[in-house]
Amino acid sequence: MLNELLIIERGAHQAGLKLIQRHPDIKDAGKKPTLRVRLGASGEVVGIDPVPRETPLWTFGRGNKLRFPFVQPPVPLLRRATASDDLTILTKLRGHQWRDCLLKLCRASDFNDSVLAHWPGIRGKNGRWTQRPEQYLDALRARAEQLQGLVSTDGESVLAVIDRFVAACGATDNCGVDLLRRVVERLINVLEQSPTDDWLSLAESLLLRGGAALYFDVPTEEFARSAGDPRQVAAVTQALEATCSPDADQGICSLSGEPTVLVKDTFPELVLPIGKTILFSRFDAIPSNGRYGRFGADSFAVAQQVADRLAAGLRCLTVREKAGITWRMIPREATKKRDLLLAFVEEVPDAPAAGALADDEGDLSEESPHTGLQDDSVAAFEKRTQRLVGAVRARVSADFRNTPVRLIVFRKVDPANTKAVYAGVPTVGELYNAAMGWVAGEQNVPPWLTLPVLRKGETKPRPMSPPHVAPLGVIAFSKAFFIRGGKQRKEVLGFPAAEALDLFLDRVGKSGDPTWQRITRLMHLVLARRSTIVSSTAHAMRRGFDFAKEFDRREVLRTITLLGVLLHKLGRSKENYMNDVAFKLGQLLAAADVVHAGYCADVRGGDVPPSLLGNQVFTIAQTAPTKALAMLCRRWKPYDGWAKKADRERRRTDTLIASKKPSEKQRERDIKEALRCAREMRPLADALAPALDGCAVDDTFRAELLLGYIAGLPKAQRDDRNNGDTATQVAEMEE
Repeated sequence: MLNELLIIERGAHQAGLKLIQRHPDIKDAGKKPTLRVRLGASGEVVGIDPVPRETPLWTFGRGNKLRFPFVQPPVPLLRRATASDDLTILTKLRGHQWRDCLLKLCRASDFNDSVLAHWPGIRGKNGRWTQRPEQYLDALRARAEQLQGLVSTDGESVLAVIDRFVAACGATDNCGVDLLRRVVERLINVLEQSPTDDWLSLAESLLLRGGAALYFDVPTEEFARSAGDPRQVAAVTQALEATCSPDADQGICSLSGEPTVLVKDTFPELVLPIGKTILFSRFDAIPSNGRYGRFGADSFAVAQQVADRLAAGLRCLTVREKAGITWRMIPREATKKRDLLLAFVEEVPDAPAAGALADDEGDLSEESPHTGLQDDSVAAFEKRTQRLVGAVRARVSADFRNTPVRLIVFRKVDPANTKAVYAGVPTVGELYNAAMGWVAGEQNVPPWLTLPVLRKGETKPRPMSPPHVAPLGVIAFSKAFFIRGGKQRKEVLGFPAAEALDLFLDRVGKSGDPTWQRITRLMHLVLARRSTIVSSTAHAMRRGFDFAKEFDRREVLRTITLLGVLLHKLGRSKENYMNDVAFKLGQLLAAADVVHAGYCADVRGGDVPPSLLGNQVFTIAQTAPTKALAMLCRRWKPYDGWAKKADRERRRTDTLIASKKPSEKQRERDIKEALRCAREMRPLADALAPALDGCAVDDTFRAELLLGYIAGLPKAQRDDRNNGDTATQVAEMEE
């Protein structure tokens, strides 16, 4: 991982980003509900306010000790008199009822002095105090001595809050407990003044549930900067580095090759979107780590300054403001946990590189409510890619297409171990070409293919075309395995990020090479896990929409999109495969289903059997298409006879047309559609018979067959309807 971080740091430095280095003792505070406590000159509590969750906070710390000014009490500050389910009731209340119940519980509770008697010492997980209050305060006094360089600077507030906290807790015995009592009293007073939900949620956690934290600071108007200001990190780092001992461990840095001060204890720790991360660690409890008898920082010599720069570069590119630009969370192939994708253009770090590879794939019902067309989501992906290219072109004067793009996927293995599981360096031109090829693949589906989808906030489903599937969305897509006829979804091992990125970036090679094998492997996986849901949904739609409600039609549409992408990468464009034998066989089977459903609507009064004619031979067609066609022809005669006879007697549907019952009108539509399909499938069947002889059956054949079956014949055009009306008029005149 350190090698990848070195590349990141150099790229960020070349891009001109301001890298703020941190002293190893400076950590990111946890994202817990936090109450800021402002201390006056004598250590008295002069103000409190909740800290918004998105506000970045820093703190001192060495392991789990010496945390300040971010301090987490080990237990709730109040102890309830009786154990009851009152806290469960709180979760169901809102507004003034929530406040009133919370205040009632607080007034009926006592301060938790039996457990907090030795605060601000450190209490271990076993309940014992591993550091006494006087030890904790002595360590803070030593820290204040190290920070004397902050006097008369913008960082002076950090030194002031340490002095004030020590004064408040160290005057006499139990002064730390008295400080907490004053915080509790002030917080309850605020609750009595009808505070907002932020106050109520924080008070509930801090006073009754536990898990909240305190952040000690100074009044806002007293200093140029508050102690919690993120800009204090640089000032504090500079002050601490000025006090470093000249006798610090010297050695040769393994990354830079220069003699310098090495990391002594632990590598820098930072909070990434995937969680708290140590840049490098080797735990002595893992037997394989002791092969050479060295653990921790002693096992890999790295300059302290280099390690700080690596952490600064990674921290700079993963801040919240750059989400979707330089980083994005992506799914993991094996579990529900997620990995971190870092994607940035070295010379233009503000270019939205991450958005060209992954996006927020939420509920597809939120796609473009006015049209529901495929072009809406696909065009959005194309536009994001064009914005990336435009941003690079505006900043890079030379051939911008050759500008490198860094792609790295980080995976958190355990709390102290993060790995880089993928690293690649495509150019902007290669990324753009890959994106345009992906768009072409997403459009490589039958243009008339739609399915009714219920959109968010609507009560009636509307037609929707196959939507965009992000390149890294293939990971989550591949984890879904549909069983029980496509009605039940099961999570299994999916496609890894490295394979998905290679699939996106690589062009199609020759048959048998790694790129070709990767595409065919994913094709086989998609067919094995999703063929059933696609064919079952197609069959259910022809039996009637009510039968299709139990199938996830959004996933069917996404499957169609990815099949189009894979066929395009194999050189099978829709202009070719839609005129080939596999697709046309699928259309023939779909038309047979429609004719069978129309026959049932007319002859059986709308009573449709569990399996229609085309669906009965679809499974056989995936392995023995010639046999399937022969079986279809043997069963076709009664339905063909009905269609010819019904076509001559079209006027008898007038009764259904005049009916006001929706079911009767639907029967009329089914009959009309069946007659149209019967006319169009006769020449189709005649042309298929000789073409199937010697046809190779592989996964490409099965994918095209599946697309033909779900697409069916194109919708009837206006001239088709006119021809039908003309035939009816001629029959009437003849009579």
